Amino acid sequence: MVMVAWGLPPSPDGAVAQDAAASEEAEAARRVLVPPDALVALPRPFIARRQLNRLARALRRRGWTVDRRYAETCPMLRVFFPDMPCLGDSVTVAGGDGGWWYRSSTGELLAPCADMDLAVTQVTTALERWIAMARSSWGTDGA
Repeated sequence: MVMVAWGLPPSPDGAVAQDAAASEEAEAARRVLVPPDALVALPRPFIARRQLNRLARALRRRGWTVDRRYAETCPMLRVFFPDMPCLGDSVTVAGGDGGWWYRSSTGELLAPCADMDLAVTQVTTALERWIAMARSSWGTDGA
């Protein structure tokens, strides 16, 4: 399945609207691939925030920095190592088989929300791998 996001249509003379507000909102139509097994059920914001708060507390206890982004349409956590804020992951909650799941920004299902230990392990393992790769490339000047 392919989801398509649309921008503003062209004006009658074929040109795209040029005012500042319209140009900020306008974006050419782009295709966003949605895998066939993607979960489409999103929880109510209250449920998502409650599950993400639980994960945030567990990750903070392990030394990770967590930035709650609940003003977004889909509540999420930005998780990163304090020494490397440029590397991180955004975790959301999605519905799936057996209940709610934590989902990475890559679309990967991390763990059921009911299994907090597995969720923390999955998030930290992925981030530690990225951080290790970044440190090794910095040591070799990216070569």
